[in-house]
Amino acid sequence: MTRIDKMAGLAAPPLSDVALAALFTVLLELEIWLFKPDTNAPVIASVAALAAGVALAFRQVRPFPALLVNLAGTLVLIGLGNPSNFIQWTSLVMVWSIAAYGRPVERWLGLGLALAGLGFYFARIPDQGGLPVLIASAAVWTMVWLVSRLFGARMLEEELREARNAAHAFAVAQEERLSFENARTSMARDLHDLIGHTVNLMLVHAEGARMALDDDPASTRLALDTIISTARQTMMELDRLLKALHSGSESVLRHPSPGMESLPRLRDELIAAGVDVELRVHGDAADVPGSIGVSAYRIVQAALTNTLKYAGSADVSVDVTVNPSVVTLDVSDTGAGLDVDDVEGFGLRGIRERMDLHGGDVAIRNRSGGGVQILCHFPVRST
Repeated sequence: MTRIDKMAGLAAPPLSDVALAALFTVLLELEIWLFKPDTNAPVIASVAALAAGVALAFRQVRPFPALLVNLAGTLVLIGLGNPSNFIQWTSLVMVWSIAAYGRPVERWLGLGLALAGLGFYFARIPDQGGLPVLIASAAVWTMVWLVSRLFGARMLEEELREARNAAHAFAVAQEERLSFENARTSMARDLHDLIGHTVNLMLVHAEGARMALDDDPASTRLALDTIISTARQTMMELDRLLKALHSGSESVLRHPSPGMESLPRLRDELIAAGVDVELRVHGDAADVPGSIGVSAYRIVQAALTNTLKYAGSADVSVDVTVNPSVVTLDVSDTGAGLDVDDVEGFGLRGIRERMDLHGGDVAIRNRSGGGVQILCHFPVRST
């Protein structure tokens, strides 16, 4: 149970306080019924002593109400003219408790009430000591209150530090979890792009093989070999992606994905499928951050996949321009053009999601001379 919980009244009384309350309650009752047979109004005094003693059990979890109950029981005993050898110690415990565990207003009010009760004690039972004893007692109680305030402040500072550290650790864990989930989402998106691209590529080669089956066996064999090679390569990457998605292994998730350096291979695949692809890279692709390189590769892959699906044997140009502050990606084809509002059909959603991850912008539009252009700008943030 932390001190913060005690101040908020969110915890049950600790066993140590219950034991303390039981001890003082027994002593007070024995004093009334056994040690002082001349006690005035013993039944009323017994009830008052019971209230004053039991209140100690709540000195940490409900310090101010406990102080009020203890003070009420103490004043009843004093009002009956029954000096006690133990009741003042319960009051002193409550002075310590209200200073350590009470709220700011309760601390000062509690000290004032306790000192007022102390004055009432010496006024009601003057033979216990005169003004000097009252002043000395008040000084002791105030000193106890001040020491408890220092103790309580140190304890609260330590617990606040622990709570802050725990909150920081929780925030770090949540950030790592979010990063991990983002990595899994990226992997799932890669999986979608990979399957879509490969299936369309294999479809083109299969159709070519079917048309050349009777007249050109060599072309048919080449197309089938390309299908087999593409399938094997794709299965290897599928295995990697699926392993990452299912295992949740951080090392697997960090396995390098295809980036800018893989664009020539992507171009060759489309050329082999009968699509004329021209790739131009302006600037040093090695300067492109890895995350941007992966997204650029996947966007080009999605664009070329759509060319296979919708533009047939149209020519495609891929221009990559690398500048210190921005990476520009321009993919254009000479097909018939598409309805750019067809988000699902043209795969715009995945492309835009990738651009949003980098804070970039993308424009997808029909070209004036026919075909479709995808123009992306990746901002490069200096580290």
